[in-house]
Amino acid sequence: MHKQPFSSVLLTDTAGSVDSLFQHIDAAIAAGAKSLLLLASATNGFTPAQLDHKLRSLSVPVFGGIFPQILAHGTRMERGSIVYGLPQTVMVRHINNISAEDQDFTNAIDAFAADIPPGSTLMTLVDSAGKRIAAVLESLYEIVGDTCRYLGGGAGCLGLEPVPCLFSNAGLLQDCAQITAIGLPMEIGVGHGWRKFAGPFLVTGAYNNVITTLDYLPAFEVYRKVLEADGDKRCQESLLFECAGTYPFGLEKLEGDILVRSPLLRAGNKLVCVGEIPLNHMLYILKGQANEILNAARQCVQAATINGADNTPAFLFECASRAAFLGEHFSEEMASILAALPADTPVIGAITLGEIANNGKSCLEIHNKAIVLGVTPPQGKRS
Repeated sequence: MHKQPFSSVLLTDTAGSVDSLFQHIDAAIAAGAKSLLLLASATNGFTPAQLDHKLRSLSVPVFGGIFPQILAHGTRMERGSIVYGLPQTVMVRHINNISAEDQDFTNAIDAFAADIPPGSTLMTLVDSAGKRIAAVLESLYEIVGDTCRYLGGGAGCLGLEPVPCLFSNAGLLQDCAQITAIGLPMEIGVGHGWRKFAGPFLVTGAYNNVITTLDYLPAFEVYRKVLEADGDKRCQESLLFECAGTYPFGLEKLEGDILVRSPLLRAGNKLVCVGEIPLNHMLYILKGQANEILNAARQCVQAATINGADNTPAFLFECASRAAFLGEHFSEEMASILAALPADTPVIGAITLGEIANNGKSCLEIHNKAIVLGVTPPQGKRS
């Protein structure tokens, strides 16, 4: 386990240009970075043709992704890039073909699990267009378990178009999960704040991340009628981003917690979500109120150990539709998080399509509508 105090290099670019990204990469390496976390906005329009040669030429491990927006010190960047240089060499591994129906992910994870230093934090990033994200996470947790903490999220575009969206030393990748072992223990906080509004409905038709029927009726029609009865007439377009911001789905877990799923796309009468939907499961339509969403963020901060050591990073992943729902309240949420951290804490992250978290008290899952915060406590203080 890496024991030295954490010192890092954080460089941001708001132009979103390839040249600026490359300049910051070179500057971070020149400053002594032994690994690079790259975060970029989808608005940049980065392509493998632009980036792969540079990524493949780098002598240090590279990880990260392209997201709807990125975060630096609590500020959303709709365009631009973040280069975060770490003073330690991280281990990066990939699980490929996460949409394949017949893919058994166990062998791929077994191949690298023994190399993960116990007590690491696994930054887990996935292509949000992947159809079997939950199956990947289930296999990862089954093999690695609570020897590590996990945080991360879904990369890609709001429309869930299949595009290369994960940075690696092999270039930009798609349809895969990226597992990066960072030799720092972190405390993880996760929360959402949405409440039950309608249901339950029985999931009578579903495959992977697609719902076909609820209570044997077309899924979209059930969803639309509930929203329109509440006075919301927006549920017409193929991209349901705004509707899902207020009215996501909720799967009730055995312990009573609600696991949120966002129906982001309409395909006829089918609803395409971020994360799998189990067949024959009871599903609720949820509704959000700004004060409850903000309170969930405060609880998330409290759940993470906030008395971090100086200059240790905080990693923040927040759902795209959650941020859109908060609107002008988003800055209030960020201010409450920044106020709870030491003033010199580098806070970086992304606005994601699905959030990944395990705080040592529950299994590893893909969340929607959530906020996930990872903070490094002083040595020896981890709970």
